[in-house]
Amino acid sequence: MTALRIKGLSVGYATKEIARDINLNLGGGQLVCLLGQNGVGKSTLLRTLSNLQDPLTGNIEIDGQNIGELERRMLATKLGIITTEKIGMSNMTVRELVALGRYPYTNWIGQESNEDKEKIEESISRCRINYIEKAKLSAISDGQFQKAMVARVLAQDTDIILMDEPTAHLDVVNRVEMFQLLQSIKNETGKSILISTHELDLSMQFADELWLMNFNAPIVTGTPEDLGLSGEIEKVFFHEEFQLDSRTGQVKLKQEVNRFFQITGEDKPAHWVQKALERKGYGVSEGGTSIDVGLKENVFTWNIQDRSGNSISELLDFIEQK
Repeated sequence: MTALRIKGLSVGYATKEIARDINLNLGGGQLVCLLGQNGVGKSTLLRTLSNLQDPLTGNIEIDGQNIGELERRMLATKLGIITTEKIGMSNMTVRELVALGRYPYTNWIGQESNEDKEKIEESISRCRINYIEKAKLSAISDGQFQKAMVARVLAQDTDIILMDEPTAHLDVVNRVEMFQLLQSIKNETGKSILISTHELDLSMQFADELWLMNFNAPIVTGTPEDLGLSGEIEKVFFHEEFQLDSRTGQVKLKQEVNRFFQITGEDKPAHWVQKALERKGYGVSEGGTSIDVGLKENVFTWNIQDRSGNSISELLDFIEQK
């Protein structure tokens, strides 16, 4: 399988260096998530890796060849990219968009061979968009469009796929579906996928490896679990007023805690009660005032200091009155 090797790379623009001394490898059929704050250079790095802009210094090699020396059509058989730029051909159908992925292989008039047609149909089916393949791009949703873009790069049939913010503008269901789709593509095809994303929680769940990009610091790599355990994730997303829970990828306000509660009972109601308490600035720990929670025939119940109720809002009202 094709491998991408990055050696001593510096990226940026003529008058501004954004990131330097990048030494990384991408290959082996992994899903890798590139994470970092806005402006740190994630998109610039992806554009440089795909040869859409020149590196300031260093080398990027595919199978030992410098990408800058590869003819563009040859490079397109090894590496595919999906950027955040919208395609302006709204009158094109979904199938026509996917077929664009075969341009490195078709003849000069773009005539499709049987193999081209098979790859196009296979890519459409893998992304489960058969039901909209005849629809115009102007008539589909953002989630459907993004799946069509993934199908296009799949039809390109490269061992390496780069994606910039694949879940931008998608709702929560489509964001999860996109990560599930990318994971299944990696598992079933052995392709290596690098995505730039702000979805820390989904990256922690689906990625084989994280690349953490911080200002004026080397990129840190590792499994989500190792980087969560080492505290590297908190370093990248550090903020004086916020606290990042690297276990879940969720952000919490830093608040002074004056009252603590201990929650006992079933996991599901205990989880939501804890979130509500922490949102109000209360702490949850052993030794705090005991709250017993449960679900009886799908009805939520709570008990605290001989008081009881059936909603979290009632529980919060009682606590705030004490």
